[in-house]
Amino acid sequence: MNKIFDQTDFSSSDLHNFVVSSMQAVGASQDDAEYMAYHLVASEIAGHPSHGLRRLPEYLSRAVNGQTNPGARATIEKDSGALLALNGNKTCGHFALRDATTLAVERASLHGISAVTVRNSDFAGRFAPFCEQAADAGMVSLIFGNNNGSLQSVLPPGAVQPRLSTNPIAAGVPRAQAPHLVIDFATSAVASGRLHDERDRGASVSDQWVGHGGNLKPFGGFKGFGLSLIVEALGGALSGSDTVSERDSAEAQGTLIIVIDVRKLRNLDDYTAQVEEFIAYVKDTELEDGAADLRVPGENAPTRSDLEKEHLISLSAKTWQNLQHIANRINVAAPQPR
Repeated sequence: MNKIFDQTDFSSSDLHNFVVSSMQAVGASQDDAEYMAYHLVASEIAGHPSHGLRRLPEYLSRAVNGQTNPGARATIEKDSGALLALNGNKTCGHFALRDATTLAVERASLHGISAVTVRNSDFAGRFAPFCEQAADAGMVSLIFGNNNGSLQSVLPPGAVQPRLSTNPIAAGVPRAQAPHLVIDFATSAVASGRLHDERDRGASVSDQWVGHGGNLKPFGGFKGFGLSLIVEALGGALSGSDTVSERDSAEAQGTLIIVIDVRKLRNLDDYTAQVEEFIAYVKDTELEDGAADLRVPGENAPTRSDLEKEHLISLSAKTWQNLQHIANRINVAAPQPR
């Protein structure tokens, strides 16, 4: 057990099995539970603990409280070929967006481009896996997600009252082979999960991240603020989700996924070759003394073979405490520290 900075070590396989057992205990199918476990553990291995195991107690608690239904599946409400509107039926966002991305890829292969909205799902964590899913199929993707008008924790520039949520944006571009060119970021200075994870670990929080009342600032000032409003319009209003207001909106997610089939515009190999060419050119630059090697977005993502290896994962004391609490609540054996 690693006591440095109040962290505790676990094997990745033990954590994976715990997530599977926990998700099945609240109604998820075996396949869906395995999918959730894969992505939560992958987030830890990829260096994104803010969207890893610390999120599991939140997902499980909402399921136990009846706010979400991990056993449900998203259903199609409107279908006009290239455009689809889905109702997440309160299922986990990971499952809803996986299925929505699958539909978006299928329809883009028929029509060249597709757009799929999802309302009424739980939160999906990182959007990068869905962009990677589309990129594996040779398709470009754009994803916009709001929080259904809830969890207002982001300040407009210069404001003292939060009016927006973290409203993430993601995009994926296929490369000749994975890892693909993928960006995934909150329109706030950092994701709320990152902020809370830093606080859980006892780290000091930069005033570049937070402003009045400890609320998050938008990244890049007015630019992040503007992008966040666009997310409200696309991920929120267009999907039929709530948008920020004085209403007491349910904690949920609204999402828009746009997918473009590269093959309908040009030869995929020619496209990816050009992508590789400009990436290589950008990276071939002299670096400042002490600067880390330049990597483009997506290049630090672990491969599937990397993820299938055994890893030692350190969880914060707060996350470990929350996992023990929820394990007891749903009557599942908690993972054992190494």
